[in-house]
Amino acid sequence: MGYDVVVIGAGPAGWSAALQAAKLGQRVAVIERDLLLGGACVQTGTLPSKTLRHTILQLVNLRRAARMGMHSAALRPLTIRDLFGPKDEVIESHEATIRAFFERNRVELLAGSASFAGPGRIRIATPGGEQLVEARTVVIATGSRPRHPPGIEVDDRIVCDSDSILGLRVIPRSLAVLGGGVVGCEYACMFAALNVKVTLVDRRESLLRFLDRDLQDALTHSMRRSGIRLLLGERLRSVGRCRTATGEQGVVELESGRVVRADRVLVAAGREAHVGGLGLEAVGVETDEAGLIKVDEHFRTSAPGVYAAGDVIGFPALASTSMHQGRMAVLAAAGRELPPPQPLPVAIYTIPEISAVGWTEDECRERGVPYEVGHARYSETPRGQILGDSEGMLKLIFRRDDHRVVGVHLIGQASAELVHVGMTVLHLGGSIDHLASGVFNYPTLSEAYRIAALDGLNRL
Repeated sequence: MGYDVVVIGAGPAGWSAALQAAKLGQRVAVIERDLLLGGACVQTGTLPSKTLRHTILQLVNLRRAARMGMHSAALRPLTIRDLFGPKDEVIESHEATIRAFFERNRVELLAGSASFAGPGRIRIATPGGEQLVEARTVVIATGSRPRHPPGIEVDDRIVCDSDSILGLRVIPRSLAVLGGGVVGCEYACMFAALNVKVTLVDRRESLLRFLDRDLQDALTHSMRRSGIRLLLGERLRSVGRCRTATGEQGVVELESGRVVRADRVLVAAGREAHVGGLGLEAVGVETDEAGLIKVDEHFRTSAPGVYAAGDVIGFPALASTSMHQGRMAVLAAAGRELPPPQPLPVAIYTIPEISAVGWTEDECRERGVPYEVGHARYSETPRGQILGDSEGMLKLIFRRDDHRVVGVHLIGQASAELVHVGMTVLHLGGSIDHLASGVFNYPTLSEAYRIAALDGLNRL
């Protein structure tokens, strides 16, 4: 059976690639191992964890209302079903949406495990046998899975990863998070908001070093204020279990001699590309030392006609960037002219959430770009005061010579939404003067852009 495009994997990169190919009038098939659409993004990662975060924030708001004297007869002790129930509805709903898009655009869905049988030939293994399909273009979008460091036994009960943590049967009294990356920080913040005693361990001296330093410092301060114990610059010696009077616990021993005991241990040691069994060697697709597929600026691999997008090619490995990459890969394969690359936004759903696009101060210095910054605190805006967000901040980085915006960095409520205003200005080559002279609705958090712009101009 022949296709113009075969996509391996139905996660964000895969479904975006498939739909773009269909819009170009091509015959498209998507191979998905278990027919659960959406990949880790929908099934075990982005959407479930963000739904959990939303549920927890609603609980925090209820607590805040109770402290203000607003009580409800409907309030009752929190159950694990209250926390994890809503995610199942979101998963089911979004999976149905993707399936409807496939049907509407005549994208064929093939069940089974895919592997390369040779150039342009894909073998699909199922319990009932094998099927062979051919394609002019193949897009590898098989995503990633949680990485389990050697020597750490993840039993999905006491010691969990970012997939199995969503299957907890009880809310733990204490949680040890091993890893201070995006996933580790997000879950640490979520469980701390539930009054769980959280300890986060990381071998690095600072959290999320790809962020601007002001955001790093603000997040670290906020996490400590929320009661999270941060053990930074610490290396693991062992992770085990022990029996106590109240049940089994995880035991984390550090090289410094410190010992952390917790009801549950979350291993958040990053993710690894899901490329095992694909038979990449059959067509000459090269990977790097980390197992990531090597691609060029058009997402072409080393094998003719084979492209890759999403987590399998590495950082930033976000749903948003994966969707963009999948679409660009198909456009490149079809010979279409691609838009020039632009800085892509990053959102981190800690509490408070963080978002950024463009250069950091360190990157400006590395490039030798004379720059200035402007800040706006949410506490300086009436909307921020209404929301009670005293930690929120917007930071603009702009060139001193032409005032062009080169970086936008936010921490606080709605950061992941607000960043798009700055992103648009940055992509269009806009200046700080545009923001300073803009009229923003009042009272809103968006007017922080005007305040930060004026602050920056006052520094010149």
